[in-house]
Amino acid sequence: MNKSNCGYPHCSSGRHLFARGLTLAGALLLSGGSCYAINSNIETTKPGLSEGENASQFIPYGFYNADTGAAVATVWLGKGYIQDQVLTVANLWAGANGSYQAFWANSDVLLPFSNRLFIDSVFMYTNWDEVDTYQDGNPKFPDEVAGSNDSDQDNFVTAQGDDLFGSVTLRYLFPIGDGRGDPIHTFRLENGLPMAGSEAGGRSWNPVESGRTTLEFRPFYRNQDFEEADSGEPFQSETAGVKLSLEYNNTDWYNNPSRGTIQRLTVARDWGLLDDSSTWTAIQFRHSQFFNLGETAKARQRVLALDAWTSDVPTWNSSHTGDNGEEVFHRAPLFEGSTLGGLERQRAYSSYRFHDRSAVNYSAEYRYMPKWNPFPQIPLINTLHIPWWQWVGFLEVGRVADNWSFSDLHKKMKVSAGGSVRAMVYELVIRVDLGFSEEGSEIQMFFNHPF
Repeated sequence: MNKSNCGYPHCSSGRHLFARGLTLAGALLLSGGSCYAINSNIETTKPGLSEGENASQFIPYGFYNADTGAAVATVWLGKGYIQDQVLTVANLWAGANGSYQAFWANSDVLLPFSNRLFIDSVFMYTNWDEVDTYQDGNPKFPDEVAGSNDSDQDNFVTAQGDDLFGSVTLRYLFPIGDGRGDPIHTFRLENGLPMAGSEAGGRSWNPVESGRTTLEFRPFYRNQDFEEADSGEPFQSETAGVKLSLEYNNTDWYNNPSRGTIQRLTVARDWGLLDDSSTWTAIQFRHSQFFNLGETAKARQRVLALDAWTSDVPTWNSSHTGDNGEEVFHRAPLFEGSTLGGLERQRAYSSYRFHDRSAVNYSAEYRYMPKWNPFPQIPLINTLHIPWWQWVGFLEVGRVADNWSFSDLHKKMKVSAGGSVRAMVYELVIRVDLGFSEEGSEIQMFFNHPF
């Protein structure tokens, strides 16, 4: 069947579906920026691994969301296998509604013929028993474009099926700024924060003098084979292409920045090698900035974090005539296009709630790290080594539109506001965000800061 992206005017009958497949462990390797592959953290307040040693840890956990219901899971973390700096993650979860997922990833593998070229690999399979997607097909809304900025929150369809994903990432660190010398930067931590002198940026905005600049090349493949739960109508989204990203990370510490900036430009392209109906191009740019507000009598750290993100699909209105005579538009699937809602942008809305050709989103967070830390005194939890936690307030404004126009993208904007509790666990930032909007509230549980 035709696999052009639907949910928009003049679109053929096929539809792309996004299912919320990644939980917790997978975020570390799929949502992280380029600098995740060029770091070594050494905590001075606890023993670390010696050269040539490896270690592993099983961590059981649970979570809840609307698509899985209550779920049980376990993650295996391996450090030092293959090479000293390599991190291996295996994650399994099963939800009460019958959905399940298997995830495997390796990161930070240094290629033998270069001391600046790293490779990551990620593979994921998910079986969804039931998932909601904001696509056309709901008979209650025959004249409305699902997922558009003014669409009804009940205009979605429920589907079930399989989701298969894989990618391989080549990442090159330029020998400039803090990227000179050893490409694997060592951060010496004291109770979870970098010691003075071990930072990797946050000084002048000059790639030659400060921070690290990386170039990323990522071939990817994803195939979602679904059918609508009520009608049984089959539809599939299959895409294979390449992402090219250039990032300048000029923050003091990639894991929890307190000062500096990040700029990242990404161009994604599917040439239609699997099927010419999947041809599309997407461009995204983001700028993040961090201001250290200093300590107080009760605060160990206070940071104001700001982020601006925009996206466009320039092939949106280009098309060709398919084999069945229908017009096929060259539009990116939701998980690659201009989308708001979910883990990173507009967190008070469900995942991929809004989608169109273009989007813009602005975020502000106040991150407060209290000196009081109860976790080392709590039995069992104290074995996780949680050196700090944060209280965060956030505000976001953004919207999607059918063209990239400054005026169109800055009127009738959506707003998310809320709070978050975050903690550093096994050198990873784990967060629970609660956001509120005109459509209600959402809880987002994930790894890493949203920016």
